[in-house]
Amino acid sequence: MAFFLQSAWLIPVLPLLGCALITFTPLRRNKAASGWTAILLMILATLLAVGLLAATAQGLALRDGQLVTLATGHGEAASHGEAKDHAFSFPEPNVVQRINWAPTGSSLLQLGFYIDTPVAAMLAMVTLTSTCIHLFSLGYMAANPRQSRFFSFISLFTAAMLLMSMADSLLLFFMAWEVMGLCSYLLIGFLYERPQAYRAAIKAFIVTRIGDVLMLLGMVYLYTQAGSLAFGTAAGEIFHPAFLERIGTEGGLLGLSHATGIALLLFGGTIGKSAQFPLHVWLPDAMEGPTPVSALIHAATMVAAGVFLVARTFPIFVADSGAALAVVAFIGAFTALFAATIAVAQYDIKRILAYSTLSQLGFMVAALGIGGWMAAMFHLLTHACFKALLFLGSGSVIHAMEATPVIERLHHKDEYAAQQTAQDIRNMGGLRTRLPWTFWTYTAGYLALAGVVPFAGFWSKDEILADAFKGGHWVVFTVLTVAAFLTAFYMTRQWRLVFFGDYRGERPVVFKNPEASLAPDRHEDGHGHESHGAHGHQNTGAHWHEDPVMIASLVVLAAFAVTGGLFNLPFALPGGHWFASIWGQEALPFSPLVAGISLLVALGGIAAGWTLYGGAFARAADRDPLEARAPAVFQLLNEKYRIDELYQASFVRLTALLALVWAFIDDVILNGIINGIGRVTLFLGRLNFIVDDTLFNDGPDALAGGTVTTGKGARRLQTGKAQDYIGYVFGGAVVLALLYLYVIGR
Repeated sequence: MAFFLQSAWLIPVLPLLGCALITFTPLRRNKAASGWTAILLMILATLLAVGLLAATAQGLALRDGQLVTLATGHGEAASHGEAKDHAFSFPEPNVVQRINWAPTGSSLLQLGFYIDTPVAAMLAMVTLTSTCIHLFSLGYMAANPRQSRFFSFISLFTAAMLLMSMADSLLLFFMAWEVMGLCSYLLIGFLYERPQAYRAAIKAFIVTRIGDVLMLLGMVYLYTQAGSLAFGTAAGEIFHPAFLERIGTEGGLLGLSHATGIALLLFGGTIGKSAQFPLHVWLPDAMEGPTPVSALIHAATMVAAGVFLVARTFPIFVADSGAALAVVAFIGAFTALFAATIAVAQYDIKRILAYSTLSQLGFMVAALGIGGWMAAMFHLLTHACFKALLFLGSGSVIHAMEATPVIERLHHKDEYAAQQTAQDIRNMGGLRTRLPWTFWTYTAGYLALAGVVPFAGFWSKDEILADAFKGGHWVVFTVLTVAAFLTAFYMTRQWRLVFFGDYRGERPVVFKNPEASLAPDRHEDGHGHESHGAHGHQNTGAHWHEDPVMIASLVVLAAFAVTGGLFNLPFALPGGHWFASIWGQEALPFSPLVAGISLLVALGGIAAGWTLYGGAFARAADRDPLEARAPAVFQLLNEKYRIDELYQASFVRLTALLALVWAFIDDVILNGIINGIGRVTLFLGRLNFIVDDTLFNDGPDALAGGTVTTGKGARRLQTGKAQDYIGYVFGGAVVLALLYLYVIGR
């Protein structure tokens, strides 16, 4: 086990190595070689991460290079499920490796790894899901000419997420966080020939930067108070008890304590990265990236990073009187319900899952806001598996839909319209018999997300509701319960329309591309498609193809969607409260009442969705039953409450107006001043040239020349002959006489 602790640093290095090999060596010329290189390195990273989790779960740690065993601390409380206040306890580290990077006055800047049991669980989750996504991409992106570049990008992204999880300080955490932001931009805009894709990439980059600026300000604020950004509870580290007590009581800006101000600024990063309201608008548009990107960024890694930020810095959030956590709980609960209502009225299979991700992230954030650190982290891990499964499953469906003759013909006219048409759940139906592996694995993810026992989502979501119920957070409990009902409802709606009934794709609802003239002709450049089965397999529609490599990924993730809840069962049994035990936290006891409510809500949502959509959409062009009952409300939900239009009419226009004002100031005022100064300077230069040339160059030169000429003339008068001198005297006398007679004498 010591090997896994000592080799933990290799976990982010392996995918980074994959990125370097694919980018800088001839591997990039071979799509299969580059793909398998990235996959094999990710498998090695996964083995190391799982071994690290096993070692840390046994309490093993490295101290000065020696293997020691840590005390469990909370093991007994976790086993019996008896807790008084469920206070958070920052876990003791298993591995701390820091390297001196640069001198900072009297101290040294150190960066490295800080690994405890929650980090080990994060590493195992990220590597496992990323490996499955890498493997799925091998089949899904097979026909894309830039497949090698794609694997380079997702390898770099995975390396950044792993480094962020292992970071020993907020500084290194933020550095890896920003690399993830860059990779998300590159991956969302991977199909950059499409105007929609590159605009979505820019939108994601700019919106998340808003949160990142707030996070950076929070880091600066924290550094001014602590003189450090290093994780840990020792003196000089940001979780030292005396320091937390001081910033929790001392007043800061706007009457808030230092802890509240720092926590709220750091939470700004979470709002941006985890797409919480009001910075949620980037994530649904990010579906323009290839489907594996949706799974990687919007399920398992990037969006979870914001939740992990709050979980990682949780001692700061609980250091004050609870003001920061109240804001966290409000934003999380609101986002959970807000996004769930939008998902009810969407038709794009990936956008439904995108809004579902927003909603589930809201569950996690709300759990942190009410102090349910354990429940939030548990749901983060389970959600990553079954949501990645759902996104990849949707990719398998789209892969098959694009192989149908109708969509194939549409591809020849407008590739983007063809893809959007293939993603419309109204054009599907009856796919459970055509895509059996996809159906059963997708069903596992659907039941896990809906919260049906014994699937993983039931146990983790139930723990969040139990925290809210037992803590007396009735508003949060009510809002999340309604959101849970809507989750089961809209997922049943999607599941039924996609896999049951008759196939409606022969006469589909065709997407009207408003920018068809801007889209490139895929037959001209060969790059303008996402590369599905339609381009890699000659599928006539009579035979629906399921790629074995893609299905293997779905099966692995489906297994975790079914069994993921076993890692933290709320029972006092062998293996029960396992996460709570290894993380050193007090476990919440099982509540049959809350579990019953949670299950009834899930079943109620499923029943409502199944009943309402039982006979719906005999044809793809039929009206949605919800739209028929409440057209105005349905239209508002379908248009996402018009938040994008509101931002366009307010912030975007204001920004454009400010840009115009600044352009006027720059062009007319600043440029006028600068050009005027330039003209004056040029005039003074020319004047100086004239003065210098006339008075200081030509004048002295002329005086010197005249003196020389006069000297030469005078020299000729000195002949040395007496008769010449007598002549000069006589001439002078004549001149003087004439002057006297005609000038002076008168």
